[in-house]
Amino acid sequence: MLRFDEGDNRFNFRSAAVIIHNDHVLIHRSEKDDFWALPGGRVEFFETSEDTIPREIQEELGLDSSVVRLVWHVENFFEYIGKKFHEVSNYFLAELTEHPEYVSEKDFPGIEEELDLIYRWVPVSKLSEYVVKPSFLVKGIQNLPTTTEYIKFNELSS
Repeated sequence: MLRFDEGDNRFNFRSAAVIIHNDHVLIHRSEKDDFWALPGGRVEFFETSEDTIPREIQEELGLDSSVVRLVWHVENFFEYIGKKFHEVSNYFLAELTEHPEYVSEKDFPGIEEELDLIYRWVPVSKLSEYVVKPSFLVKGIQNLPTTTEYIKFNELSS
């Protein structure tokens, strides 16, 4: 995985999936967190950020997926677990190869044993009722851009 630490600073290269089905978006969170995020993970060495999506969705949920297009290229600066993060992320619109039969706001677990991730399908219209990080995603998902956008998002105080 492409992650580097220097003292209390961490660099991540991450890909995330925007998966929308029946006007619901798939989000997840760690059991210990009080916020939600989009599924995905760190890019591996010599793996494209696009190829990260199907690998991560398979590892986390046991489902096949495909990438439709790149939506956002993001430089995100934030604090988490006592570290300051500099994260470069690519957010891809993606589809599940097999559509889930049951889409609801009920929590369900992932299959990756070493992670404590909880998943939920949320109506896009209700996404603003959730704490989603980075926060630009709420409005962004409700109004997906038709072309790729470059976003600089800084939650660190100067």
